[in-house]
Amino acid sequence: MDSRQLFLREIHNIIKEYSEVGEQLKQPPKELSWEEFNLTKNEISALDAQKFTDESISAIEKIVRDNIMGAFHSAFCLLDGVSDPVSENDEDIWVGLKLEEKQEDEEFLHDELYSSYWDWHESNNKDK
Repeated sequence: MDSRQLFLREIHNIIKEYSEVGEQLKQPPKELSWEEFNLTKNEISALDAQKFTDESISAIEKIVRDNIMGAFHSAFCLLDGVSDPVSENDEDIWVGLKLEEKQEDEEFLHDELYSSYWDWHESNNKDK
């Protein structure tokens, strides 16, 4: 199997794994993997008050899986250059992005995802 197909199949495994939120809904974690998204006591209480059934969990997991799939699709559209990121400079032209073998002095993309959150957060909340 070629690397591209292997990568895409692994993405589907990741989507499935991360959409399986049933146990988290039934027993909400006090702390999530990233502190910024920790649930409040009121949010935990609201989840605890729900009467989740196997059918409601299945429905929620399908919705989450669909949303994750959509997020990956949108990200791949950006990579492919068939959609454009929001840019503060209207003169910027987006042609896509090619992922290549990492150079020694480059940060890992998975690390940049978390560090870039704060820049994104600030730019999206500057008028609030």
